Amino acid sequence: MRIAIVTDFYYPSLGGITEHVDGQARGLQALGHDVTVVTGRILRTPPVQDDAMPVPDPTFEIVRLGSALPLYVPRWGNNAQTLHTLGPRLGRKLRDFFRDRGFDVIHVHAPYNPPFPAWAIANAPDDAVVVATFHSVFPQTVGMDILAEWTRPWIERLDGRICVSEACIGSLVPYYPYAYDVIPNGIDADHFSPGAEPAAGLRGDDGTIVFIGRFDPRNGLGTMIEAHRILQEERGGVSLVVVGDGPLRSRYEHQITDRQRPHVHFAGRLNRSRPNHLVAGDVFCTPCNRASFGMVLLEAMSCGVPVVASRISGFQLLMQDGVQGRLVHPADDAARFASALGRLLDDPGGRNRMGEAGRRTALEHYAWPRVAAKLEAYYDDLLAGVRPAWASATSSYAS
Repeated sequence: MRIAIVTDFYYPSLGGITEHVDGQARGLQALGHDVTVVTGRILRTPPVQDDAMPVPDPTFEIVRLGSALPLYVPRWGNNAQTLHTLGPRLGRKLRDFFRDRGFDVIHVHAPYNPPFPAWAIANAPDDAVVVATFHSVFPQTVGMDILAEWTRPWIERLDGRICVSEACIGSLVPYYPYAYDVIPNGIDADHFSPGAEPAAGLRGDDGTIVFIGRFDPRNGLGTMIEAHRILQEERGGVSLVVVGDGPLRSRYEHQITDRQRPHVHFAGRLNRSRPNHLVAGDVFCTPCNRASFGMVLLEAMSCGVPVVASRISGFQLLMQDGVQGRLVHPADDAARFASALGRLLDDPGGRNRMGEAGRRTALEHYAWPRVAAKLEAYYDDLLAGVRPAWASATSSYAS
């Protein structure tokens, strides 16, 4: 098959969609398909602290059309920083490009993110199958009412609508009342591995906690810092490693007390060295209050690191309380997170069992060869005019 993957989010931009697109393209290419990633040019590359660990050269073609501009509007959409690809006559350029290449499948990511996905869908040839993957869980807001009214026509045009987990579907249906299929995110289990070399200089005398995420309110860094403050008062030498960055960094830095400060390490935005930071920790923690899937959980699990996470729908579909780690409710209760983290820090045997269970889950259900094969079967069904019922209304553990 000739497959075009259209996305606002791709390297050098970092994030879950970027990694999903890269893994999808590599996985499908490995299955013998001709893959092209169509994305924008990043005008301002965000700083990355681990430039010495570059992404491996792509095995597929990358075509850049238009310019990808960052945008952060608080309380809009799912409250995350986004990219939007713009350019003169970009719709016409996409139409001509699709026609010249003769793609069998055009796969768009985050189709609610205007205007690039809309132009790709609207200008897809009639003989191509057009599929989109939905990555986000949205709150019900006036902003979403406006966005949905604007974006609904092209989402209705799609031949296939994939959600990365069932958690997406409930928040989408009020705005986009269509049928959805579930195919999960994938993980590069060779890179995110327990065998990664631990990053040096991060270990605390009384344990090490790792947090990874953009500094958006929904990711719960404020709750993480407060939970660490509680642990610091109780234990003294617990280290917190914070991986990520974002427009709210100064707010979180000011939240850290003088007593905490020697034990909190801001590693910055990292790319390839995230496994090295994960395996340097005893526990991974994410008090996120809204997520469709939980890629950061899956990365930690694939590295064999136990997880303490908020009990939200996207995370409960990925892990089980007491098996791969601990789930905490509510997401903003720092005291409960501190308690769950303290119990795991005191239980090395439990941490080992949970880490091993997480690694098995990643390998058996989410490694990219398995997920890419599901996507291949999905495309085959749609091209044959068959509704892929095997993917409909199933959890991310479906075989």
